[in-house]
Amino acid sequence: MNTSPSIDDILMGLIYAISEELMPNLANPKAQATAAMMQSLIQELRQMVPVYDSYVVDEHNAMTKVLRDTAGALEGVSGASADAVRERAKTLGTLADVPAPMDREKVLAAHRQLGKALEQTIIDLDVLQRAGDTRGDVALDIVRAHLAPRYARDIATVVAGAGMIGRG
Repeated sequence: MNTSPSIDDILMGLIYAISEELMPNLANPKAQATAAMMQSLIQELRQMVPVYDSYVVDEHNAMTKVLRDTAGALEGVSGASADAVRERAKTLGTLADVPAPMDREKVLAAHRQLGKALEQTIIDLDVLQRAGDTRGDVALDIVRAHLAPRYARDIATVVAGAGMIGRG
């Protein structure tokens, strides 16, 4: 499908309209600050559009491995939390890697499932850590090693590029 204007063109048009049509007519400083923040958020979306799908594919493939590796680090650990981590590794951790380009809806649904699985895994690992099992620490390091680069990438792509940092 050939679309004109593109998504980026529409977002850029919103930024321009806020700047040229809305902001000159705002007398309230709080309203002006809100309009500027809206522009910044729209710019963040513009920066995400070209890379979002590739991020989802990369994250999907990495999250399945994290679930398997986390379960592997808990070998010999007993209890409900360890069992729950292993069960997630057996179900969601065995999902096949997805290629790019992808079946967007199918991959986004799996990505949401995997994200929730990692959230629950962190909770289960916390239970193990609080019980004094150091293998929970090792397993949590696997999850952290996966998440930290994602957070750094998102900050570089979404926030720092057009700048929510400092906000003027």
